[in-house]
Amino acid sequence: MDLKAYLQRVNLTDCAPPSLTALRELHRHHAHSVPMESLSMHSGEKIIFDISWIYNKIVVRRRGGFCFEQNGLFLWVLQQLGYETKVLSSRVRNEKFGFYTPPLSHMILTVELEGRRWLCDVGYGEGIIEPFLLEAGWEEEQDSGVYRLRVEGDEWYMERKEEELWRTLYKFTLEERTFEDFHGMCEYLQTSLCSAFVRKSFCSLQLPRGRLTYMGRRLISTEYTKGGGSMKTTQELTEEEIPSLIKDKFGIVLSQKLIPKDEDIVMPNASQLVCFLIGDPLLKLLIIDLTSIII
Repeated sequence: MDLKAYLQRVNLTDCAPPSLTALRELHRHHAHSVPMESLSMHSGEKIIFDISWIYNKIVVRRRGGFCFEQNGLFLWVLQQLGYETKVLSSRVRNEKFGFYTPPLSHMILTVELEGRRWLCDVGYGEGIIEPFLLEAGWEEEQDSGVYRLRVEGDEWYMERKEEELWRTLYKFTLEERTFEDFHGMCEYLQTSLCSAFVRKSFCSLQLPRGRLTYMGRRLISTEYTKGGGSMKTTQELTEEEIPSLIKDKFGIVLSQKLIPKDEDIVMPNASQLVCFLIGDPLLKLLIIDLTSIII
């Protein structure tokens, strides 16, 4: 694993010693260079929960990934650069059904700098572009939208402004985790029929003041406007157009045939819900829906 190769992957020639300025630049370059994507699940590839494998996928093969891959690699990079970094678990809010996913369903990071803590998250499709001050009530407009942190008890809520309303993206506590804690959920996300990553083939990349998303047989262009607004345009695609589009727009060449997919997320059935409530650790992983991350 080569740090210089990673920097080249995110279009940086070098990286300054740890500082808030350097962290902002690194976070922004990663978000603008490495797409969120579920293409592995739809082209016959299994994701291996191993940082060397993830490095090879994202850096050497120039692919993207979901949160465990993205933030897992970013964690390694920050550690190599000498940042004081911690791993946290968050629970994504399902906008359609209103519930939160289980603990460990989304990985985020914090960095201690200059006596303050900063939230880092390069693995959320419509999330922050730069580190976000971990301070109750903090509100900030970035290129990808307006965000704020709300606190209730020991739970922190990352919220995004949409027109005049605030929508919760995910919630988390400050309990420290390890990268290895997310192994089980990584297996779930790429196998369960309740997972958005299984039900939808997609690839989404943040752009300056916008986002480009391939999903199923559509290309969705989003332009962010000041104050939390956005405008979207959609282009329908034929199956034959998709491989060249993914290559041209996202720089990704797949080694196996992609099967386009865009199916509705399904809720777990009653028996699965009962098993979740009585504490079966495997069936708990069925109670998840990450649609809001990528649409």
